[in-house]
Amino acid sequence: MKKKVVIIFGGRSYEHEVSINSAKSIMKYINKDKYEIKLIYIDKSGQWLLCNNINSLKNLVKLNDFKILDWCDVVFPVLHGNYGEDGKIQGLFDVLDVAYVGCNLKSSCNCMDKEICKVLLNDINIPETPYIVINKNNYDLNNTLNEIKEKIGYPCFIKPANSGSSIGINKIYHESEVNKFVIEAFKFDDKIIIEKYIRGREVEIGVLGNDDILVSNIGEIIAGDDFYSYDDKYNSNKSIVKVPVKLNKEIEGKIKKYAKKAYKKMECSGLSRIDFFIENSTNEIYLNEINTMPGFTNISMYPVLFEEIGIKNDILIDKLIDLGIKKHTDNN
Repeated sequence: MKKKVVIIFGGRSYEHEVSINSAKSIMKYINKDKYEIKLIYIDKSGQWLLCNNINSLKNLVKLNDFKILDWCDVVFPVLHGNYGEDGKIQGLFDVLDVAYVGCNLKSSCNCMDKEICKVLLNDINIPETPYIVINKNNYDLNNTLNEIKEKIGYPCFIKPANSGSSIGINKIYHESEVNKFVIEAFKFDDKIIIEKYIRGREVEIGVLGNDDILVSNIGEIIAGDDFYSYDDKYNSNKSIVKVPVKLNKEIEGKIKKYAKKAYKKMECSGLSRIDFFIENSTNEIYLNEINTMPGFTNISMYPVLFEEIGIKNDILIDKLIDLGIKKHTDNN
């Protein structure tokens, strides 16, 4: 008997279009002989719509309740960023007692908030880039400039604390740019972080599993722009993804160890992609961020990392669905 799967995509976040492309890729590779699939498209206003064709978002049927979730064995929420990767929709699934792919409410929320994630990972001595936190309700430019001077220096990066795909991120070279980019970042979140710039390599690793976890080999992003911006990720052809990447055994071993420790500390399940920096001059490793629902587009790193170790896309999707169902069964 076929398993019944609801794939949810779109969403209210700034990564709406990325989510659509991820869902298209999953529909391309999912084994339709094994699964009966229904598609739910969430438009930018938050309306849930039943979709019959992933390639056509016209003439959709409005859903007035969540009864469709009673029909399925598992939900695959292919949602990136706010309202999808931050614990909100996971909380809904928990209330409705529905199995779903990926991290639970708590781990999704804690990984999404860059400050909380840093605080928790500091407890297990995983190195992270020096940073400061600024809240919108008490922002003071002079205090911020002093903190940057004392703790971080220039250049540095400014980021919304809760966002993904490099949304709202800017690189600051001089104090004259700070206020402009702080105001820009506050458009995306009421809390922002400013991080030291690490001159070095940006590498990524995939993690798969619940209690028993598998890590992929390591891939590298070579940005085409000054940094790996949203435009560089999705709109240009200048960036290069290298899988696998050559690293000395000590660095490779540390990254894999840190990835496993971070995944377990943050109580992740199903999947995550964890990003690191390797500083050029010292070979010091810094954990950058944990993505609890990484992209599945044709240019996304996560599926490429696992394909490189022999887990092709259709098998990867099978494993994620099985992990989601198992997590739900174990918790009930």
